[in-house]
Amino acid sequence: MNGQNILLEPGAQFGSYRIVSEIGRGNNGVVYLARQEPLDREVALKVLLPELSGNREYIDILMNEARYAARLCHPNIVQALDAGSFDGLYFLAMEYVHGRTLEEIRLDSPEILSLEFLIDLSIQLADAMSYAWENFQMTHGDIKPENLLICDDGKTLKLADLGLANVNGHAGDEVDSIMATPMYVAPELISSEGTRSVLSDIYSFGVMFYELIAGKPPFRGNTDHLLRCHLEAPVPPLLTVNPDVPVELAEFTHRMLEKSPQNRPGSWAEVRAFLEDFRDRRNNAGKQPAQPEAKPAPKVLSARLWLWIVFALLALVIVGTLAVMIWLMFLSHA
Repeated sequence: MNGQNILLEPGAQFGSYRIVSEIGRGNNGVVYLARQEPLDREVALKVLLPELSGNREYIDILMNEARYAARLCHPNIVQALDAGSFDGLYFLAMEYVHGRTLEEIRLDSPEILSLEFLIDLSIQLADAMSYAWENFQMTHGDIKPENLLICDDGKTLKLADLGLANVNGHAGDEVDSIMATPMYVAPELISSEGTRSVLSDIYSFGVMFYELIAGKPPFRGNTDHLLRCHLEAPVPPLLTVNPDVPVELAEFTHRMLEKSPQNRPGSWAEVRAFLEDFRDRRNNAGKQPAQPEAKPAPKVLSARLWLWIVFALLALVIVGTLAVMIWLMFLSHA
């Protein structure tokens, strides 16, 4: 039995959940829209592949991490609600988000993916991942457009599959290899020289960000080719692929895609700070400063008016002089 053979028909009962419809299929299982009947609420029900349900070590890790994920409370993280098994299959029940994945938007509505839109979503993602790490030392391990849900409001991001994330010190290379998606996997996870970390998540985000603003991923091909490229191939210059990308944003994207983890941004807080600063400066540059109110120019007396004033003054002087002379003559004859 494999993932393609898992098929729960609408109306089927799966434990306390009644299947409504299939939402999608991924590397690890099938996701259904289901109704949790005891609480009468919609949930996204992820049923894991049978080969994962048969891996005791993996299941122990999953259950442990599901407990951690249930503690997460962040507006940009899909809430984990329940986990367990039914009929030999393990599942994870999550908050159901009304919206579309970023991958669906990329394929169906690429005109939505403006730079401003992508920057705002990336800030929300960085904030969510920073929260998960700083509070619970949780990384993700599979950041990609399919795991980013955009709500129907068109602006709110919800990060999915943190219920299958790594809790620092709890996961091993086998689980990392199961979780990683070749298109977005960090070099250190391919070479087994490192373990999943904040820095490997930042690399995956860098690949996704490059793909979205360039219109194509840095590397393409089958799985073996992709893995070799992540390990060895230089990333095609982003400015060559899309000359309209601001230089500083292209440079930061290439930093996230450094082969050596030590050369990448050191934390999600650093990623978020850069993106927020970039957005704020870009917004401020688009605003023209208000022009000061012009003061009325001082009134300039016309030349004709000046002549009249001069003549008037002269007349006063002459009249005054004559008056004085007449007064003196009057006094001399008195």
